[in-house]
Amino acid sequence: MVFIAMTLLILVSNAVAIQYASGAVRTAVDEAARVGARLDGLPSECQDHGMDVLRGRGGLLRGTMGDSIEISCVVVGSAMVATATGEFEWWFGGVPPISVDIQGRSVVEPVVEAPP
Repeated sequence: MVFIAMTLLILVSNAVAIQYASGAVRTAVDEAARVGARLDGLPSECQDHGMDVLRGRGGLLRGTMGDSIEISCVVVGSAMVATATGEFEWWFGGVPPISVDIQGRSVVEPVVEAPP
């Protein structure tokens, strides 16, 4: 009975950790898209900022849990689109990993001409 209780506790704790990790990835993607959408922003700055928010110094998801998460950025029309892909592993073996595919969008700032 104790083994079953401990197993359930670990599974519930892992589910909470995965929910936190998903929120951290969502935050990193949204922040990356905002930085890339600045007037002088580039997709490379978007990607670098997203990875810094996720795993940089003081990052939201440092450690092994976010190792497989990759962030990529591209300009689509008038929006900067940041996409995070990867997987979260369970703490127990034999359980399939949870796939992550999260997108964040931000409208690119237009160039404004100064009135004559």
